[in-house]
Amino acid sequence: MNPITIFFRGIWDTFRLFRMWLLLFLLIFLLAMTVALPFADVFGTSIGKSLEINKLLPQYDHTVWSDFMNAHGSSTTGITSQVSWMIPAFLLLYIFLSGGIVRSFDALPERFSARRFMSACTYYFWRFFRLFAWLMLFQGIFAALIYGSAFLIVLGGSWSNLRSEQTIINMGRILIPIHLLLATFLAMVGDYTKVRMVKNDTYLVIREFGRSLGMCLKYFFSTYLAYFLDILLLVGLYALYLFVADKVGMAGKTAIIIMVAIQSLVMFFRLGTRLFALGSANRMYDGIQQKENPIEVVENTESDSQNIIAPVPVGTNEEDLIEDDDDNFDEEDQQYNEREHITDWSPYRDENK
Repeated sequence: MNPITIFFRGIWDTFRLFRMWLLLFLLIFLLAMTVALPFADVFGTSIGKSLEINKLLPQYDHTVWSDFMNAHGSSTTGITSQVSWMIPAFLLLYIFLSGGIVRSFDALPERFSARRFMSACTYYFWRFFRLFAWLMLFQGIFAALIYGSAFLIVLGGSWSNLRSEQTIINMGRILIPIHLLLATFLAMVGDYTKVRMVKNDTYLVIREFGRSLGMCLKYFFSTYLAYFLDILLLVGLYALYLFVADKVGMAGKTAIIIMVAIQSLVMFFRLGTRLFALGSANRMYDGIQQKENPIEVVENTESDSQNIIAPVPVGTNEEDLIEDDDDNFDEEDQQYNEREHITDWSPYRDENK
């Protein structure tokens, strides 16, 4: 149950489900196009052939963006409203697809089935929706406890005690990493809860969440390290993207096309890192269950011989199976001795004969 091995097995399982990976990317891409295309149309009609917006291609310029919003901000109102409903739509889509994703990992080594995937999406939707609601509630409680406690301790519960912005900065340097670690741990417990609910086919969200929490605390190093490796992979992916984007730039049409292709690959592998985490959680859960509930295998060490137990006829009593033996050497005894290659019959003969 090496967490590094589990992590790479999760990656391998994701590549085995490459068709599912590609299907999810296409669904997300189509959802993003519903915003990207109207946004491009707004830019085309509002700016026309103006070259001012090209100043944003080399790097972000707040002055240029402010001037654009002042001149054409009214035309972007529709896009803003569209984005406002896209966020909850994306969350609902993610919750809906999670059931099919976890079920597909659980069904390995069977091949990916789109029918089984969609069936699992609908079957587990309401359970995962309740789990998502509980996770959001717990995340809010954690945030309130962390930042609320700091507000009461450091500022005495009043903003009038704040003397400098440096106090908030110093508090953030301490509290934000703590919050991120706890939020990551809670998200990890949520993933293991999904795995447990699919494998055990249970509707009791809170009970499975509590059991997953206990399991993650018991095997904290293994579970958190495998999850943290996935986070490091995501950070490395974005770091590589920023490095390549700085080298390629957005100075011309060719560079823009290259950057669009690179950004698509980044989003594809960003989705992959999420699948890696669920695949690793599935593998880790199986490893923990195998460790806690080992299967006892009895091996016969005597030259491949097997002990065969004759079945007892149904409906018979033990007394009916006992036959009287008068110790007389009869035809049945003779046949038995011939089968067993016994040549000395004297012990079976009647002493009076």
